[in-house]
Amino acid sequence: MIIVDVTIIASGSQVGKKLGNPMRWSEDAAKTSPQALQAVARPKPAPSRPMSSMANSSASTNLDSSMLSSQMTHPITSLSPYQNKWVIKARVMTKSPIRTWSNAKGEGKLFSCDLCDESGEIRATAFRNECDKFYDMLQIDKVYYISRCQLKTANKQYTSIKNDYEMTFTADTVVAECMEDTSSMPSVKYEFTPISEIANKNVDTLLDTIGVCKMASDVQELTARSTGKLLKKREVTLVDPSGGAISLTLWGNEAETFDSSTNPIVAAKGARLTEFNGSKSLSCLAGTVLRMNPDLPEAHKLRGWYDNGGADMEVVNISARAGGYTGGSSEWMSFSEAESKQLGSGSKGDYYSLLGVLTFTFSDNALYKACPQEQCNKKLVDQENGLFRCEKCNREYPNYKYRLLLSANVSDPTGDQRITAFNEAAEAMLGQKAAEIGRLLEHDKAAYAHIFEDVKFKTFLFKFRTKMEVYSDEARLKTTVINASPVDYKDANARLIKGIKALSGVEI
Repeated sequence: MIIVDVTIIASGSQVGKKLGNPMRWSEDAAKTSPQALQAVARPKPAPSRPMSSMANSSASTNLDSSMLSSQMTHPITSLSPYQNKWVIKARVMTKSPIRTWSNAKGEGKLFSCDLCDESGEIRATAFRNECDKFYDMLQIDKVYYISRCQLKTANKQYTSIKNDYEMTFTADTVVAECMEDTSSMPSVKYEFTPISEIANKNVDTLLDTIGVCKMASDVQELTARSTGKLLKKREVTLVDPSGGAISLTLWGNEAETFDSSTNPIVAAKGARLTEFNGSKSLSCLAGTVLRMNPDLPEAHKLRGWYDNGGADMEVVNISARAGGYTGGSSEWMSFSEAESKQLGSGSKGDYYSLLGVLTFTFSDNALYKACPQEQCNKKLVDQENGLFRCEKCNREYPNYKYRLLLSANVSDPTGDQRITAFNEAAEAMLGQKAAEIGRLLEHDKAAYAHIFEDVKFKTFLFKFRTKMEVYSDEARLKTTVINASPVDYKDANARLIKGIKALSGVEI
């Protein structure tokens, strides 16, 4: 073998110990050494029996760990599947609990963690043996040297990490804690979205947000449909100076241990945006990074704002079930305009406002018996033994609550539309709470019918969600009332005058 060039990776003073069994070299010693002559004559035969793979692995790990240093590291953003020899120096931002799975192919376990350095972020996942090996070793906020992981294209559906690749720990992976000063290493990287702007984001987007906890619900229990597992959740309402409020759902241990008594600052990285009946909210995932009162400039500004008048500021709750939705156009439309613009033909549905008359209401089946739990509205199944079963909560109850599911017709000068209104919107239209309407249904049928007759031909400002759906191979436009409010005639007249000016070109 002829050595053409040598690159010094680390000096002896940095390594700090001898590697292997080095010997002083001289030309005369090399010529007369029997070992050298034997090595030239023939290669060393392979051992007759295999060496311990565990010993080899241990030696390799110790060797590589001793050579890890800041001078040898690569930035996270430079990693790709086309590289083999690399070392990163990264801080553990978050670490998930160990999760298990079982299917036809077998069973196993895994955990994932998010890593960052000055250049960027990356997610790392460990399965089975590597899960056991590295889970206790990797601690949140500590810094490690990591090498020899498999790199593959990242699945962006389940992470907000800004990296095209993700890492998988293997049997060859080397991890060593960095014992140097790591105060200059970054921690969690955020890209905060003001709460008022979240209403304009697409559903299923993973977002970073920060806000003051204005209120929080009690812990609720529910049963997962797919697994039957008991889940615990808590709804936390966040506010910020942008004038918005939004509900953030916490799960499991985070839901149980959350304390809202001091109105903490809550920072969430990678929370998923969800939508129900036009209201949008955020939900924590397994990979969501949650911090209470973080030491961030944004958090300090929020605390000052909230403690000096922000707590009394009027906000628009984009998670409100009725009236809080701020998405869609603020302009009023007619039914003919909505039809000409083909609203509802998209995959996610469309929203619009309309000034219309409630021409008919269907009182039959307008009420149903729902689960008495505060956050569960599932229709109950009558067991015909004095008990009612909730399939969602997987429990039986002796009591129930009434909820409205109203079908009606709405008309304007250009057309009419069959609509559906859920509980809060239906209560706004009928002018009565569902509980009172349910009481009348049981005890005074005439008064019950009068409520539905009395509301006919009243005018409301409606906010609709419309979407094309298929029933029995037939496409139908389903229009749902998001909110129904009394008409502000001052605002309505101003809009009419504006419309007349636009059509006629005449100043009024």
